[in-house]
Amino acid sequence: MKLTPFKKSAILLSGALALAGCEKLDGTVNGGGTMNSLGGKGKAVFTVNAQRCDEEPIKGQVNFRDETAIDWEDQGGVSFRANVTGAGLCGEGFATAAEEALMCDQRCGPGMFQVEFDYDSTNPLLPGAGKGVACMTDMSEGVNSPFGMHGLVNLISIADGPFQTYTNGGVVSGNIQTKECPSTKNDDNA
Repeated sequence: MKLTPFKKSAILLSGALALAGCEKLDGTVNGGGTMNSLGGKGKAVFTVNAQRCDEEPIKGQVNFRDETAIDWEDQGGVSFRANVTGAGLCGEGFATAAEEALMCDQRCGPGMFQVEFDYDSTNPLLPGAGKGVACMTDMSEGVNSPFGMHGLVNLISIADGPFQTYTNGGVVSGNIQTKECPSTKNDDNA
């Protein structure tokens, strides 16, 4: 089979798009609550506060506890406090590998708020530190929320450290709120 220049271009473009992620936009996320444990019989507790606004330093915290998570339940479960190292609302546009700090994880789609974090275990039986990512969706509030859901943790995934391979997600019985950044510019002096 001979590849025409058009087919070669289409293959290269689709490959580049597959490697690219959504672009991260400025915004804030706050919230938390409980969600189902990773295969356990209990509940996981999740809280987040993250902000990426107007070229200011990214800031925020993540707290997480899943005492009955399968593979960790005999050692006290997954439990950590984390500092946010990256954050942003995943937009419709694409970012390239050259703009990695502005690129959402491929597991986080448009409309989700992504938070990357460095964590320290709060479980004395499993000390250590690592990195992780969480993707969340604001499902609105009150009568506007579908099926009574106020927030969704699409994904929380731990890349390394004592809780490496932990991955969970689900509806939060609490709330996740994403917002645009408050403007730091004075429009009256323009």
